[in-house]
Amino acid sequence: MQAVLEALPHEFQQFREVVETLSKLVLQSRLFPARHPSVERALGSAFIHLDTALQGKKSVRLIFIDGVMHWLNFELDMTDTRDKAMHLFREALVKHSIGEREFLNGVTKDEIAALAGLLAGSGSNLAGNLASLGGQIEKICVRHGYRAEATDETGDPAIAPRESAGNQASRSGGASGSRGAMGMAVQGVLDKLEKIQSKDGTKARAKIIEVIEREGGGTATILFLNSLKEYDDYTFTHSVNVAVISAAIAKNLGLGEEFVDTVAHAALLHDIGKLYVPRGIIHKAGKLTPSEWQVMKRHPVDGERILREERFDLVSRRVAYEHHMRHDLGGYPAAKEGFEVHKASEIVRIADSYDALTTKRPYRKQINPYQAIKLMEKGNGTEFRKDYFLAFMRVLGNIPIGSMLRLDTGETALVIGMSGGSGDLPRVRLLTDESGREVSGEIVFDLNELDPATNKPKRRIASILDQAVRDVDIGQYVMC
Repeated sequence: MQAVLEALPHEFQQFREVVETLSKLVLQSRLFPARHPSVERALGSAFIHLDTALQGKKSVRLIFIDGVMHWLNFELDMTDTRDKAMHLFREALVKHSIGEREFLNGVTKDEIAALAGLLAGSGSNLAGNLASLGGQIEKICVRHGYRAEATDETGDPAIAPRESAGNQASRSGGASGSRGAMGMAVQGVLDKLEKIQSKDGTKARAKIIEVIEREGGGTATILFLNSLKEYDDYTFTHSVNVAVISAAIAKNLGLGEEFVDTVAHAALLHDIGKLYVPRGIIHKAGKLTPSEWQVMKRHPVDGERILREERFDLVSRRVAYEHHMRHDLGGYPAAKEGFEVHKASEIVRIADSYDALTTKRPYRKQINPYQAIKLMEKGNGTEFRKDYFLAFMRVLGNIPIGSMLRLDTGETALVIGMSGGSGDLPRVRLLTDESGREVSGEIVFDLNELDPATNKPKRRIASILDQAVRDVDIGQYVMC
């Protein structure tokens, strides 16, 4: 009897883990293309837990009735959770009227992936789709006979989570823990901003975290950002920089704090469609072939689509779709005559162009901020909206952020922002000392600072060096 009692919690734990990992696999399969790292990880986890549950058994039968999953004598209420993955999984089972799934011993990862892909898809003919796979799914039996749940006023199955204090207290590994884990993943990605201890860098980091917590707290936003980081670290870092620079431009334009937050959030996700661009194309050192370029040019369309499918706000969707459109409606995707690019997209395009030009990439060298601005000025009024470009110039100041200076002391320094006071000279981060040795640590000072004894500047600018900014994330320094 004691052995039976000890086995019950273990069996239930297995049951819960199988359902949770299958739910996460369906969610990842909906968000990302097959073979994406996020899908592969979720598939591996689901396979391991299902294979473990099958040890010593002919099959595992999961029966779904009225929003509750049953296995052996155990029940798992799939409505009593805030977990987005669980709700999506339940919604798919309702949509396809699935009452039972039986996984036979020997089921393969490919079979599990195929079923998850069908459940994650937008089609409604699951039976036909399963039949079309022929022998690809031999160890999974899907049976219909779902008993309808209560419906909401629209007639659709009610999917709002039901929470009670007792259920919250008794549920282990629930939604709050899951959201905390994803939040920590985003925090880990943003921790690099802690290494920049300048005032502006700290403010920039705080703004990004604030936007994520307030506007991007949904599971999909965090999943997207984390997956973007894992898929291509440069694209993620670029997105953070663009978000900070965009927020700074919006604030300089006086568009209001709510709009600043909206632009920052949209900019974070502006390149999310690149999850559908093969890594080989993103990291190709040479010129893209015409076919590769067509694949690359699809990322705004894919970005808008996946944000729309996840019901993101309209501004985020428009920025994802329009950030490569010019002010004069050139660029891509092609715009119809009379189309008006959203103001958030106009801002993000400027920030996107500047950060891309001043960042080293496999296919070209980075250029220094002066060169970048000189190049961008040619498109002022055509590629870029004039008043927004002027705000961008005000943000950068007389000496653009990212410029490298030689000082009269023999030191070299990187411009990281304009003075917070009335002076016209920038704040800089020291790079090398008077002997040319690289400076360790973070030494930041204001070039407007005067020597109390002489009332003259402690350091003067001797020259602006014609060098590209060294691998420093410029967006971290922009005041927002």
